[in-house]
Amino acid sequence: MLRSVFKPARPKLPRTSGSIFWRTVRQFALLATFSVLLFSGALFIAARPLPPFLVSLVLLLGTLVFALAVALAYFLAKGLTGPIVSLSRRVARLGPDHWSYESSGRVTDEVGTLDAVVADMAHRLERGYQYLQSEVEKRTSELKEQYLKDRTILTSIHHGVVVTDANGLIIDVNPMAVQIMGFSRPEEVLGKPAIAMLSLSSHHHPVPDEEHPVALCLHSHAEVRPQPQEQVSVERPDRSRIPVMFVVSPLLSGASLLGAVAVFHDVTEERKLDYMKSEFISLASHQLRTPLSTISWYVELLETDSQEKLTETQESYVAEMRTASQRMTLLIDALLHVSKLEGGGVAPVPQEMDIAALVRDIAEDERSLAKDRKISLELDIPEKLTIISDPTFVQIILHNILSNAVKYSKAGGSIDVSLRLSDTQVSITVQDTGLGIPETEQRYLFTRLFRASNATKADTTGSGLGLYISRMLAEQLKGRISFLSTEGKGTSFTLELPLGASKTSETASSAAS
Repeated sequence: MLRSVFKPARPKLPRTSGSIFWRTVRQFALLATFSVLLFSGALFIAARPLPPFLVSLVLLLGTLVFALAVALAYFLAKGLTGPIVSLSRRVARLGPDHWSYESSGRVTDEVGTLDAVVADMAHRLERGYQYLQSEVEKRTSELKEQYLKDRTILTSIHHGVVVTDANGLIIDVNPMAVQIMGFSRPEEVLGKPAIAMLSLSSHHHPVPDEEHPVALCLHSHAEVRPQPQEQVSVERPDRSRIPVMFVVSPLLSGASLLGAVAVFHDVTEERKLDYMKSEFISLASHQLRTPLSTISWYVELLETDSQEKLTETQESYVAEMRTASQRMTLLIDALLHVSKLEGGGVAPVPQEMDIAALVRDIAEDERSLAKDRKISLELDIPEKLTIISDPTFVQIILHNILSNAVKYSKAGGSIDVSLRLSDTQVSITVQDTGLGIPETEQRYLFTRLFRASNATKADTTGSGLGLYISRMLAEQLKGRISFLSTEGKGTSFTLELPLGASKTSETASSAAS
């Protein structure tokens, strides 16, 4: 490559002897002609009429002078342009195969000086070329070595890797990806659309092309990582399914999109373990319901039996038993909810609902507890706002968010609930002045059984499942939950829901405290 860069194109040089040389000759010849004419004219003007033989003699002398001037011009031009022609020819031969340049050694005139400068330049070009050639060879060797390492790593890892261009066409793939996709050779998928070759399903339903992680990544120029509860699987040509964990990252050069990289791996065994775990939790929860029901019945019997008067101490014991029984019942219900959601056994039932009235009812349910804790609860919602969604799912989500806001807010704090409408969705925001969530723990907030460290110190009760369930329910409603939190200052949760097929709103707002 370096040779082709330094190799001269060898253009056809103009014939110097036909330009500088002959131009010099013409200039001297014109000068001689002008001199002869001037000499002859002067003789004719100054002298008397001359005899014919003198006229002939003058013409002969003029011709001789002209011939001598032309000859002199030729030899002078030859001597002037000869070194330049020789220099240009030697310079034209310089290149990767011929860097040697011998100076004529004459530095008595400008041409000699130019010759010496060209000789020095040729020597420096030769050294520069040799240095660049060694650097290119060294860098090429390093790149080849790195390429072999990268290919070895890509081939040996147990994750499927698919690389696409900006149009979503597959340009590279490793053997594990070919195997997971159900093909035998990389050539079967190269150059073809990744969305078609890497067909996906979620909960046994095909993922639409516009919701495919590769399409979303190329459209948004951002990383796309489906959540584990979506249970993404690769649909193979033989109609079998391979459960996978999936992440797609964009390939960017500044603001320019070059393509995307999809990385996925087979999670069949993990999916089986999760299924077994969910089955165990479901079975254990159902089995625990019977003794809990018995305990609750006997506790209620003790509290209502008028024949056996309980002492104050005994009443406190019974109250503790009732509280523990209720707490255990709530935990079992939460575990059953999680088991059903993770197994895809719960599906939303969309219907027309007044989201403003629902938010108002849930807030009123929490108002008494907030009042007991001296926490103000402010509402900023329209009188009516109708959307298409599942009211049960929305109620569970909002109850979890609002009850947490009340539980973890300090006495004298405040909670603001607002509802906002946009062209495509409705947003419900719950802002509190509570404990806040430590920054290092915020990424775990929606994971199963997680509770923030400051929350466990403030309230030992709680299962760590409320927000996990809320997020799964929101995703089933095609919505999402987001939050902003500062430890010690409070947290703001926002539930975004699509409007559905139709909406009816009245923008009159009300506020209650």
